[in-house]
Amino acid sequence: MLDEVSVVAGSGQNDELRHQLQMKLDSIEARLYRETEALSTEVGGGDFLDVAQGLERQEQEQLIASRLMKQARHLRVALARLDIGEYGVCSECGTRIPPKRLLAVPDAATCVACQDRLEHNTRSRQEAQMNRELSGRGVLR
Repeated sequence: MLDEVSVVAGSGQNDELRHQLQMKLDSIEARLYRETEALSTEVGGGDFLDVAQGLERQEQEQLIASRLMKQARHLRVALARLDIGEYGVCSECGTRIPPKRLLAVPDAATCVACQDRLEHNTRSRQEAQMNRELSGRGVLR
């Protein structure tokens, strides 16, 4: 886990920070490899419940793999931002990301305020899209 000294210290600690981020990435990639190797390819025969449980297990395995890939992608971005000197700086507003946020979310690219705004905008767009779809079907009038 990242410690507060490495996050706050700045460029003198970049090698240690890079090492910690890379270790986390390596761990996730190893787990992803194990998860994908163990993916159930057969649903199996048997009765309806056996097939349903097999399908549920496949969906859970795929969800885990998807989340691991997303985490790995975010860590790669964090490492790239570290390499170009942008790690710890909000990609939206340019302010420093608080060390406590980086401790909690080492791959954070935005400050809390900007992340909240981005999530709110995403939710608003999703709600608007859903309303358009429901209106088009005659559900909302």
